[in-house]
Amino acid sequence: MRYRELRWLREPPLRPAGRLRKRISVLPTLLTLGNLLCGFAALGYAAGVVPHVNGVVSEKYAVAGYLIFAAMFFDVLDGGIARLARATSNFGAELDSLADMVSFGIVPAFLCLKMVSSLLSHGAAGPLEIVGPLGQSMLGRFFWIIAAIYVACTALRLARFNTLNRRAIEEHMAFRGLPTPGAAGVIAASVIFFEALQPGSPHILPFHVPPVIGVIVARIFPYAMPIILLLTAILMVSRISYGHLINQYLRGRRPFSYVVRAVLVGLLVLWQPQLTVLLGIYIYAFFPPARALWRKLLQRNGADRAGERTTCTSFETQAYDR
Repeated sequence: MRYRELRWLREPPLRPAGRLRKRISVLPTLLTLGNLLCGFAALGYAAGVVPHVNGVVSEKYAVAGYLIFAAMFFDVLDGGIARLARATSNFGAELDSLADMVSFGIVPAFLCLKMVSSLLSHGAAGPLEIVGPLGQSMLGRFFWIIAAIYVACTALRLARFNTLNRRAIEEHMAFRGLPTPGAAGVIAASVIFFEALQPGSPHILPFHVPPVIGVIVARIFPYAMPIILLLTAILMVSRISYGHLINQYLRGRRPFSYVVRAVLVGLLVLWQPQLTVLLGIYIYAFFPPARALWRKLLQRNGADRAGERTTCTSFETQAYDR
């Protein structure tokens, strides 16, 4: 009897599996909150930016873009660690959607709106008022409506993903519509690239581009960004298939050529990080719709040719019968 009591004192009682899972799920939750806080920090940097006297915008725009990419990094980590710890839950999924709505929905739209407003205000009689749908400037109203469409499409995209994707994320090889981190990455990469072109702007990462390109981009950037924002909003709610980069290229065993490609991409990022990331994310976002449009045109041409062949065959048959 005494031996049993001593053995019970030496060996701690086993804890239920539910308590252990609750303790493990703390780390994915903290990573999701890191995603949210990065978005909140980016919002603060975007809101407090004003153009310099000489017309060069502040480097804080680029800081906001880098924080959006940091939020994307946390977004990748929280899901992976939750699956490794077997701590996935509805609570984590809902929290992740709320964080994505801020970091990849509200922040990119506000950053684009604020940056376009400051660029168009330089050299004008007064600042371009972009405060809402009731602003005095018609151009400001138009830009605000585009940003509002982007925010609404982000919410619809996240709601559709939570509704349709009930299976485990390991089985996802493609997404329907542009993922929200990809859409936010397009805006963030564009802002960082434009900021790196500004003369005298400090670079967090190395960057070397001829000055002529900077002059051309500076003229078209304020008018191109709302168009890009609208295109990404439409792509998020579209039915175009986008590949899951992690599941398709980084998970499981792959041929040796994948390693060579990864090394080449890494060298390009070290050489020209802003330009490489910009081209890579633009290809990911806009190549699938271009490919789908090309296939649709080919199918239509094929159907037209088939119809012409059928018509010619019917005419030849009628002539032969006569």
